[in-house]
Amino acid sequence: MKKKIINGLLQILGIMIVGGIIGYAVGKIAGDTLSRVDKPNIILFLITGVIAFILHIIVHEAGHLVFGLISGYKFISFRVFDFKIIKDENGKLSFRYERLAGTGGQCLMRAPEYVEGKFKYKLYLLGGVIFNVLFSIVFWLVLPSYYTLLFALIGFTLAFLNLIPMGFNDGKTFYHASKDETTRFVLYLQLEYVYYQSIGKNLLIEKPEIVEKINSLEINNTNYLTDSLEFIKLEGLEYFFEFDTLYNETRKLYIERDDLLPIYKVELMALLVKLISLVNPEDELLEELMNDKTLLARLKQKNPQTKNILAIYEYGVNLDDEKALGLIAEARKIKNKAPNLYVQNLEMKYCDYLENKILNQD
Repeated sequence: MKKKIINGLLQILGIMIVGGIIGYAVGKIAGDTLSRVDKPNIILFLITGVIAFILHIIVHEAGHLVFGLISGYKFISFRVFDFKIIKDENGKLSFRYERLAGTGGQCLMRAPEYVEGKFKYKLYLLGGVIFNVLFSIVFWLVLPSYYTLLFALIGFTLAFLNLIPMGFNDGKTFYHASKDETTRFVLYLQLEYVYYQSIGKNLLIEKPEIVEKINSLEINNTNYLTDSLEFIKLEGLEYFFEFDTLYNETRKLYIERDDLLPIYKVELMALLVKLISLVNPEDELLEELMNDKTLLARLKQKNPQTKNILAIYEYGVNLDDEKALGLIAEARKIKNKAPNLYVQNLEMKYCDYLENKILNQD
């Protein structure tokens, strides 16, 4: 914990120092030009800052899209804040609502078929940073003003924050992927997994040979990319509703891996609440989970996944069938708020399963 705090403080200090250097350098370069233009209106300047931030998120994700296409990738989805455009198996575009903590946007694409030693990932991962820098420079050169300077500064800042490896940003993903072939293969699997989810399917079911490849991987240094394999394997069990095995494997992962990313950890906790409620309501771990502030915040999200977790908790722990049925009905009403078609179908399967158990009790 102490190491994480120190690393976090060092990252903040590094950002402040580099940000100061960038600001000073840009100010020196732009000083002569700005002396010849009118000073900005403070209100318009602040509004410009907000608009510039939103535009740069779009520009950043567009960079991933363009350089992904150049690298042979295929479009899956494009998200800005909570609004997501997704392409289905037939090429039809649709809108979905998705909230992903820690990100302002995300462009997901399907990678070309994996070939060892030839996996194209660099341009796709760095495309957002390249576009932020490129658009910042072009806007300033074409129309120099205080407003475009602000646009450029925000662009450079976002580029820097995504390029310097931290959290699970582009720079950190690039850093992990550049270290070894195994991690690059895992990155490919993750993108392939997301593609199949977008069309309502499970990678492990559609390509069972992948299971053997995953189990044979030698992972010496874990990171959030390799950790994603654990969740892919868990979802393979969940697909068949193998609750006993899924409960044991999920509980084991939660106990043994305290170093998971917070976003992984909270989803693991949410899954564990659901499984404990179904399999072993007397598990003493349940009380600890339900008192966790991060999980409680997660359980306030308005999506079918959360409604079903709460429904199963009411059914298995509180023994409140009526409240469980009400939550199931709510889950069905907001099924389109699931992040992708696979999760939507899975949650509707949970609705049918739990409703059937409640209505057909002796």
